[in-house]
Amino acid sequence: MKILLISDNTWVKESLEKYLNFDHDLTHIDEYASIDHYFDYIFVDMQVRNNGGPSIIRELKRDNSSKNSFMVLIADRDADEIQAKRVEADGFMVKPFTKSKLNNFFNLN
Repeated sequence: MKILLISDNTWVKESLEKYLNFDHDLTHIDEYASIDHYFDYIFVDMQVRNNGGPSIIRELKRDNSSKNSFMVLIADRDADEIQAKRVEADGFMVKPFTKSKLNNFFNLN
């Protein structure tokens, strides 16, 4: 499973790595740039440097290489769920997240 994390927060990356206890290939970038290959899941922090997470998801949905990826907005508060719905993110979770919240996005048996 190929996973991309777009976040400039080190602890978000460390939390994701800690909780992903299945076979995966995690790529982390700390600022948004166009993506040149497919990822099964893309996790986007609410704010990445000077870019808002919702606008990054909007751009990713327009990009042919990522438009079919499952996209999750990692937000600072529950009220940000409105932003996730507005940009048609496939999922939403609030920081700090737990292992069970994270694993809800994966179809693991």
